[in-house]
Amino acid sequence: MKYQSLEDWTEARDLLRCNPSFHDECRYDYVIVNTDLSTLGNLVLAHLYGLYHCRLFSNESCDLALVRMLHLSKWKPRTIWDGCRVYDEMKEPQFIMPQYLVRGAHMISVFEANTVRRVYLNDLIDNDMFLRAGN
Repeated sequence: MKYQSLEDWTEARDLLRCNPSFHDECRYDYVIVNTDLSTLGNLVLAHLYGLYHCRLFSNESCDLALVRMLHLSKWKPRTIWDGCRVYDEMKEPQFIMPQYLVRGAHMISVFEANTVRRVYLNDLIDNDMFLRAGN
């Protein structure tokens, strides 16, 4: 996936994976999604589960991405730090158009979560992500 960096406006790339068997392990990456909420300064994140190319009865084709959206969690970790953001994954998957995917995101699993997939946002992977997260 190509995106424009907010740091220096150069083109950058992310390799996104959604594979049930990546070196004998499941690998489903996280992504930033461009939505109406994104224009309000909110970071919209999703867990990418599949990319599909569909051929319609009209002989047209379209691409779709299967995602589960993330929302800010009310759960608080034992140790809270400045800028700590915890997200919960919604149970219902949904399809979105791949052109609304902005770039990949690095999320870290919360090990205390038993029933809900809960993750921390790592906004320190590069300067672009740091800026996108509103720091």
